[in-house]
Amino acid sequence: MTFPLHRHIVLQHWRLSRNIALATGLVRSIFTRGVGGTILSIRRRVQPLADTALTGPATVHTRSGRLLLFIDAATPTPSRDSGSVRALALLRLCRELGWSVAFMPDNNQLTSESAALLGTLGVELIGTPGQARLDRWLQHNGNQVNAVFLCRHHVARRHLQLVRAFTAAPIIFDTVDLHHVRLQRAAELQNDQALLRIAEQARTEEFALIAASDATTVVSHAELDYLRANGVDTPVSVLSNVHDVAVAERNFADTSGLLFVGGYQHHPNQEAIAWLLTDIMPLLRQQLPGVVLHLVGEIPAQEAQRLRADDVVVHGHVPEVEPYLQHSRINLAPLRSGAGVKGKINQAMSHGLPVVATGIAAEGMFLRHDDNALIADSAEDYAAQVVRLYQDATLWQRLSANGYRNIEDHFSSALARETLQALLPAD
Repeated sequence: MTFPLHRHIVLQHWRLSRNIALATGLVRSIFTRGVGGTILSIRRRVQPLADTALTGPATVHTRSGRLLLFIDAATPTPSRDSGSVRALALLRLCRELGWSVAFMPDNNQLTSESAALLGTLGVELIGTPGQARLDRWLQHNGNQVNAVFLCRHHVARRHLQLVRAFTAAPIIFDTVDLHHVRLQRAAELQNDQALLRIAEQARTEEFALIAASDATTVVSHAELDYLRANGVDTPVSVLSNVHDVAVAERNFADTSGLLFVGGYQHHPNQEAIAWLLTDIMPLLRQQLPGVVLHLVGEIPAQEAQRLRADDVVVHGHVPEVEPYLQHSRINLAPLRSGAGVKGKINQAMSHGLPVVATGIAAEGMFLRHDDNALIADSAEDYAAQVVRLYQDATLWQRLSANGYRNIEDHFSSALARETLQALLPAD
């Protein structure tokens, strides 16, 4: 908490930055959607969901226990991205640990899926249509906040100073993944100097946010080691993806086909699909004639049409991914850039579905080649490992069983709960 004059200055700066961001977004929307499309988008953003969607604990501000302010890029929609699966699990665990939670999505939007999930958890909403804006909420509630989670670098950059000015609570910077590492790898892969400069700026910002926060979380020991090697000596904890084993046993004979899960809006997934279709599938067509690749994840209709083939089925966004995890034979993770840990791998292993991954996809996942996954980095080797696993029932069953063990040992709810207990302040 700071002096009144400083709080006033920070508040005005936050409001100015917010207005500039809104104006920039409006201009960009007009250019991309047109005036009519922009008006429709604004109406959707400012119109609260139907009362039936918002009834329940999500709009009830009665609190019990310590209060956690949790700010992320968007409300969790676990049917659409793995980051939402992690965020929802963290919110659930914090509630189980006795914390009241106030949640704000940085994009100020609320989907019906998120409203239902957050309502079930009894999470208070901030900044969504019909709810108090963050600055006003902090003016009335800042002195009641006992801890703050700021998730992702661009969210923390936007709100850290405002939160620091209006609450004395410890601020935890949840990196989700190290943004600058992902950008740097993409820049190097594409030999893009402009993107490399953006990555360097993001690195400067992320390290400044780590220094300005009371604690930081990363999703893997690889990222923790990276920060330590680069001189970070402030408190850093590993708080990884959260998954629990979903199935007790799998049978090789009941499976067929290949599966890739990932939203096309995420650039590493675009790269992976391009490499998979351009360099790997031609080899698989020769060695596994007739094998079908299933692409699951949100993808624009124009791109979906371009990617489809007789042996490539583009399902796009699906309400439930579990049927595909149950019936596919191999989960593919051919990522060539990115950072953090990969939810698509966690999700597959939690369902007993073996994975063929690249080294970057396997980073921080406790994967060992030929033990709990297969790892390959060239198109030829990657295709060879897919063929090998597709035809070897004994290998498949071993990887399936060891994948379950990987989830239980490194990504379980119990482990995340212990980390949160140590990370959040005690009474």
